[in-house]
Amino acid sequence: MTKDLAPGRRGRIRATAPDLGSLDQTSDESIERQVYRLLRRAMMAGLILPGTGLTGRSLADSLGTSPSPIRDALKRLEADGVIESRNKSAYFVSELTREQYLDIINLRMQIEGYAAGQAARHASADDIARIEALHARYAATSDYAESVHINYLFHFEIYRLARSPILIEIAENLWMRIGPVMHLHMQDYGVSDVTNNHGRMVEAIRRGDPRGATRALERDLTIASKIIAPNLQSAAISTNHQTPPA
Repeated sequence: MTKDLAPGRRGRIRATAPDLGSLDQTSDESIERQVYRLLRRAMMAGLILPGTGLTGRSLADSLGTSPSPIRDALKRLEADGVIESRNKSAYFVSELTREQYLDIINLRMQIEGYAAGQAARHASADDIARIEALHARYAATSDYAESVHINYLFHFEIYRLARSPILIEIAENLWMRIGPVMHLHMQDYGVSDVTNNHGRMVEAIRRGDPRGATRALERDLTIASKIIAPNLQSAAISTNHQTPPA
């Protein structure tokens, strides 16, 4: 998942070179755009932990490219509000407060609940087969990091069936903020609970039941939030105990 792991302040783990995959040197897409996309996807999939340090040099060495486009991609992510600069050379993945997390969960309920309902209206037999395959992969894996990644793939396979690029863009922005927290704390969320909730979504979509799909999605988010939210600091505590700059 990551390379060169080292303990950070207050026991946090920081990775200087997350495993992002590889760049396509033959693509018409710019290197900066590819790096931005790979980092976004890694955050959504929970492959980068809160507090992780990201530097242009370490990422450039890992991806086999120059630091300049990497730094441009990091600046874009800083503008998105998902990483923050604490010194001249490093950015750190933002850590959500409890209030921020719950705000995102409320937004996800509205946006992703709607998407799940739309999926039940539009899903074809092939669509359902893809969702079922991801559901089966999740239930079969014993690797925690892989389960978090498959969870991301499963949800977005459903959301794409809403046939709304704008909805996907909004959902991705929310997941980019929440993905690192999900990886850090979802080990306390039983795999069987996720599997059961995913199964309810699959069944509702298969029978063309929008309300049932929405309810299953909301149940999934509600159970996760009850486990994750208590582990996060409140905004008041975070303000009174600022972490010194790295």
